[in-house]
Amino acid sequence: MTVKDQSGKQVFSKTREYEVYDFHFSHNKEGYLGLNNWDITAMDHVYDALEPGKTESFTYVVPLTEGTKSVDIDASFVYKYESGNAAVVKKETKKVEFTK
Repeated sequence: MTVKDQSGKQVFSKTREYEVYDFHFSHNKEGYLGLNNWDITAMDHVYDALEPGKTESFTYVVPLTEGTKSVDIDASFVYKYESGNAAVVKKETKKVEFTK
């Protein structure tokens, strides 16, 4: 997520990464060095991801300088399918104008 003021200056940015890992540990199964690479039951699953069909929300306080008339907020949900490569799944943009 990025927030830019009316002049296009970035005033806030926040990134949240969700990750899933499967690790082979020697205590799980026998095999070469205790690892059976093709045995899914030999894995410990570490899950720090967004559940399918679920949402998550966060509230952030963005300090703005006096005289800020508007901000553009861009939020993207990006799927990183390999190192250095990603695809935008969903992008939302909203303009917020401030009046006195």
